[in-house]
Amino acid sequence: MEQICPMEQCTGCAACANRCPKHCISMLETGGLGHLYPHIDQKSCIDCGACQKVCPAIHPVEMRKPLTAYAGWDKNDEEYITSTSGGAASAFSRWIINQGGIVYGCSMSGVEARHIRVDNIPDLYKLKGSKYVQSTIDDCYRRVLDDLRNNRKVLFIGTPCQVAALKSFMVKDNPQLYTVDLICHGVPSLAQLKRHINKIAKGKIPDKIYFRKGSYLLLLLLNGKEIYRNELFKQRYKDSYYNAFFDGFSYRESCYHCRYANSERCSDITIGDFWGLRGELPLAHSHGCSVLLPLTVKGKELLSGISDGFHLFERSVEEAVQGNDQLRHPKSKNLRIKLYRVLYPVFGDEWAYKFCVPDKILRMHLRKLIKGK
Repeated sequence: MEQICPMEQCTGCAACANRCPKHCISMLETGGLGHLYPHIDQKSCIDCGACQKVCPAIHPVEMRKPLTAYAGWDKNDEEYITSTSGGAASAFSRWIINQGGIVYGCSMSGVEARHIRVDNIPDLYKLKGSKYVQSTIDDCYRRVLDDLRNNRKVLFIGTPCQVAALKSFMVKDNPQLYTVDLICHGVPSLAQLKRHINKIAKGKIPDKIYFRKGSYLLLLLLNGKEIYRNELFKQRYKDSYYNAFFDGFSYRESCYHCRYANSERCSDITIGDFWGLRGELPLAHSHGCSVLLPLTVKGKELLSGISDGFHLFERSVEEAVQGNDQLRHPKSKNLRIKLYRVLYPVFGDEWAYKFCVPDKILRMHLRKLIKGK
């Protein structure tokens, strides 16, 4: 086997690497931005085709429309404040573990973003927070299958392409498996994040990285001490990594024609920020509000499981879809994005980004001058 699917369609989901019976597929940094793609050891490959059989780019999984929509947030103030987007993922995770189950989700440990297995409430904090980077899957799909075979409930939380990969890997639905997909804008590579962190932290290796924490877009800590911060309202264009993500410059190629960026989804329930709420809710939600889009009976079961500890307000699916671009279409690759992707491998993210958006930076400085007067 020389190639599993066309590179422009590959989401880096690692279903192929998890399925390979000879373990001859490695996910390696490839291309100018360093995204992970499968590389096959031709000496070990037996051309069994197992990798292609579970590739969701070749064999798309079933997609469903939302049954309804909800806005909501956690009733527990500590959980609500320490979570993002209202805390829905955390609430689902607690419910599953209280049922004796297992949770798989993305954890940020230092400069590493990877999916991990959590089997107890105290360790769920590892899954909290936004991660504006593509996580490494490693052997998670195989471990999920082992847990299901041991008759454990499993909750898997990931991007839509990761959920699709797990479902494709599983071949058939398992009543004990619950899937949650996050409304995803697109994914920068971990290699690009590491390169950026090394630069802004001046060679120091932070042990805590926070995206979108309070008023900070990016916050780095080492031994509890702040070594870098970027504030939303004061330094909008200071951090080139964040802005390249925000403007859609640094995504992997498949993100620009993502089949999951629409209102039809592949999981049991879709969650994210509820943007574009058309009217006030009965209660305040100053630390974020989740959108929850159940797609299956199991998705409704997850909602029922958290209903006692979660504020839930039914809304229209149309309102949820209209408030979020990624529920309608993927990011289009405009001229700025194409130019950035040529310049980045040569000049790095800061100069590449500044060269592509001089008009935006000029407008920012003009606004500062006007406000200063």
